[in-house]
Amino acid sequence: MTLVFYGILRRHLDYDTLYTLIRALILSRLDYCNSLFANSSQSTLHRLQRVQDAAARPICGASARTHALPLLKQLHWLPVSSRIQFKLCTLMFDINHGTASQYLSELVRRCDDTRLRSSARGNFVVSRTRLHVTDKAFSIAGPRAWNALPSDIKLISSRTSFLKTQTQDTILQPFIVVTFY
Repeated sequence: MTLVFYGILRRHLDYDTLYTLIRALILSRLDYCNSLFANSSQSTLHRLQRVQDAAARPICGASARTHALPLLKQLHWLPVSSRIQFKLCTLMFDINHGTASQYLSELVRRCDDTRLRSSARGNFVVSRTRLHVTDKAFSIAGPRAWNALPSDIKLISSRTSFLKTQTQDTILQPFIVVTFY
């Protein structure tokens, strides 16, 4: 099914059904393993962003030429690059609190050197790499995303509070101020 088909379906489906259909068939695929797209090229992210923008238009009843940024705000959807950072930070939160899978926990290492300020902040070690390709690995991208969070957000112990605070304070601020096109 192409996204044009969802625009045609809009005439025959109510809002909730169309929203559920697009969320299940398109956004679930954008979110599936999206942390693999960490540190990807802008052209790759732009292609994924275009898919998300095209998915937002039929839900809002907008034409194909309508700018998508207000539609994403209306639907409370994060842009693709922010969704990737959100997922990385959520996985790192689970690792930090011991609720993540063991195989993920083994990929990262907490900063243990007490002489460094980063150990008091709850940071993880970001290994140095020589190739840009290796920056995409979870063992590099996850700690980098976690270390970029403010210290007060890293200290939150409840997962629900973390997700809410992270979305409102850290991820959404660039989304509100900066346009991605």
